[in-house]
Amino acid sequence: MTMKHLLLLVAMLCFPLLMSAQTDTTDDEATDDDGNTTEQNDSIVVSHIEIYNAFSPNGDGKGDILHVKDNHKGIVEFRGIIFNRWGQKLYEWTDINGGWDGTVNGKPAKQGTYFVLIEAKGSDGQTHTIKRDVNLLRGYNEGYSNNEQ
Repeated sequence: MTMKHLLLLVAMLCFPLLMSAQTDTTDDEATDDDGNTTEQNDSIVVSHIEIYNAFSPNGDGKGDILHVKDNHKGIVEFRGIIFNRWGQKLYEWTDINGGWDGTVNGKPAKQGTYFVLIEAKGSDGQTHTIKRDVNLLRGYNEGYSNNEQ
């Protein structure tokens, strides 16, 4: 490990929010005892993950699924869990590109606040834990609500 890689690793551990979506590429050149030179290109992707705080599963194709934002990087392990206000697990998924469609046992969940737990591990060794509330909005269309129609 080169000094540059070591410093990047230390920075990632000490300042994970500042380093959230960066890639570091280094070109190293090495010479063996016979004088032969080889080049090595190393890339380190700093892992990053975020999730939305609201969704509206109304079938309009916009925000129908609660999922992580598309800007995720370097995630190698993922688990998402949805809980209701009483702490009951309603849904779980392990595909980072999946998500919750707002149903429970095939029936639409009520409008309201739910809780999401995201646990993920990055290719850089960083663990990500997101615990937050999520609003499920029923009867919402972009630009107006059913009450305004």
